[in-house]
Amino acid sequence: MRITKLVNIKGDLFATGASFVGQTVIKLGSSLILTRILTPKDYGTLAILLSVVFIISLLSDIGFSISIVRSENGDRQEYLNTAWTIRIGRAFVNAAVLFLAAPIVASLYHAAALTAPLRVIAVWFVIDGFESTAFPLAVRRKNSRVLMYTDVAGTFAASALTIVYCYYSRDFWGMVYGTLFGRGVVVLISHCFYRELKPRLQWDKASAREIFHLSRYIMPSSMVTIFLNQYDKAVFLRMFDFNLLGVYSLATNIAGPVESVITKASRMVLYPRCAHNFRLDKASFSLKYYLENARLFVAILAIPAAVGGAAHLLITVLYDPRYAGAAMVLQAFMVRAAILALASPAEDMLVATGESRLILVGNIYRALWMVGASSLGYLLFGFAGFTYGIALSTLPALVYYLWLQRKKGLLIARYEMYKVAFTCAIALSAYLGSSALMALWHPGRFRL
Repeated sequence: MRITKLVNIKGDLFATGASFVGQTVIKLGSSLILTRILTPKDYGTLAILLSVVFIISLLSDIGFSISIVRSENGDRQEYLNTAWTIRIGRAFVNAAVLFLAAPIVASLYHAAALTAPLRVIAVWFVIDGFESTAFPLAVRRKNSRVLMYTDVAGTFAASALTIVYCYYSRDFWGMVYGTLFGRGVVVLISHCFYRELKPRLQWDKASAREIFHLSRYIMPSSMVTIFLNQYDKAVFLRMFDFNLLGVYSLATNIAGPVESVITKASRMVLYPRCAHNFRLDKASFSLKYYLENARLFVAILAIPAAVGGAAHLLITVLYDPRYAGAAMVLQAFMVRAAILALASPAEDMLVATGESRLILVGNIYRALWMVGASSLGYLLFGFAGFTYGIALSTLPALVYYLWLQRKKGLLIARYEMYKVAFTCAIALSAYLGSSALMALWHPGRFRL
């Protein structure tokens, strides 16, 4: 059987996987070179810069792409122009805020030397603001591979400039300029697609009203997202020591790409399909959600199930015995990833029907659970309880999404049961297989 019959190499799902692999390889290769040129302090500086950019971006998020993909008017020139105008205005405001607040931010880190790089990285917002509406249009028209492969090109461009510049400068500035250059490449490429709908500055009141109607929930939800991303890091050292932090961080680094590809597949592949189907035929929308996305569900559920089941084998083979505790943490995070693989598609499906506020409500449920469950877990079971309290934070949001699907008549319970059964079967198979390998061969024989 030809492989093209099993895998659609022109499809968005394949593009998501290929993009994930491509960026991972580029970043890994780049890090292997840069760690021999730069110091950990240089990496720490860049981490702070990108963290500040990330926080400002989330605090000012207006749902630019989501609104274009979902809206009935997402193909209209005046709607696209208005969205682009808002995006540019937001970009200049963000850049000005970071430029002026750079000394204050630097003082928070007790490092006055951060002021200059913070002001330089503020240019990122201006560059990003001029990205065309082509990528949201591509997602809307179920052509997400345009965005996926452009991201790979941007990552390659950023890495190439960073390596060359750092080779001569031997400081973090190469990473700063590489970040700006990579973003610029992506923005330039964005203007090569859908030229017939090339955006220009325009303000249409009806379009702006619709966009800001969505942002009512996006912006506060983004604030909660910041809390969710930083909570465990903020409280960890108050409960545990640096050794456990190292184990926890190792598992987090392994789990991060898995959760990223799940979110990207749902947002870039499933969401535009759902938005398109809901606009065309609301009666068959629910059934199409389950049947048309069967391969996507299999892909995003199999990865965390397999990694979680084989967590002990992976940690034993890849890492020093001192990191053995990371296996438990990785298993917990793969449970979180599996729940995310169930929750993220449900969330995107409901957003496609106009349920924008559930993004905020779901994040609030996550935050309440995270604080309560991690604290209770710590009191009852110590480190393991804290870890699973964090890992299960998406569970209440999933229950809420399923309840809302049922309320709207969009839930087909047997298909949800199929997904859970498939995930458990893969996890059990991986666990039994990896346990058999570890029993047959002594870990020392195959440790890398």
